[in-house]
Amino acid sequence: MPRVGPTTELNALRRFVGELETRYLSPHMASLTLAPPSRAEELDVAAFAVLVHGAMENFVEGLCLWLLGRIQANWTLRQRASRSTASLLLRTKHVGDDATTSMGVFDTVRLAVDRAKGEQSDAVRDNNGVAVKHLRTLLAPLGVDVPTDPVLVGSLDTLVKMRHEWAHQYRFGARTPISAGDAKSTVTDCLALAEKLVANAIALHL
Repeated sequence: MPRVGPTTELNALRRFVGELETRYLSPHMASLTLAPPSRAEELDVAAFAVLVHGAMENFVEGLCLWLLGRIQANWTLRQRASRSTASLLLRTKHVGDDATTSMGVFDTVRLAVDRAKGEQSDAVRDNNGVAVKHLRTLLAPLGVDVPTDPVLVGSLDTLVKMRHEWAHQYRFGARTPISAGDAKSTVTDCLALAEKLVANAIALHL
């Protein structure tokens, strides 16, 4: 059975970003100049940004699904509740029904966790972004704090903006193209933010 978990998700993200850097950024890193990026560099940076954005989405969603699985298993198999359990149940839309009044505490909580897991899993599947607001929507209900470091958050915002400009806003290019070097720096910060998310998830001891 393949290994799963926060570290596995992070390592997969790092490997993929490394492949993208080699393919799209490295050809432009040897001749760094103060001139605006060439059209070829602009297009390669665009492809890099869109693909990294997608990889970040997959990373966050994979992390969330792992956390949900652990929350459910910890109660079902070990009757262990945690900060994540409380956070998830506090945010669920389910408030109980007549069917649960005759149940014991274990089954009542088990059903509540199952329903909350289903609701949050739907939110994960419907997610379409990695801006801070998306991260908080997905991770706060699971007990994971989203980093607030202004440098890392600023770089994440830059990645989101780059992807949005190329995927939705402008037909033929970004309003302000950035160089391969700047794109690499931006994504390095995004990976640092991902590392902090993983550290926060591991600290939950699920």
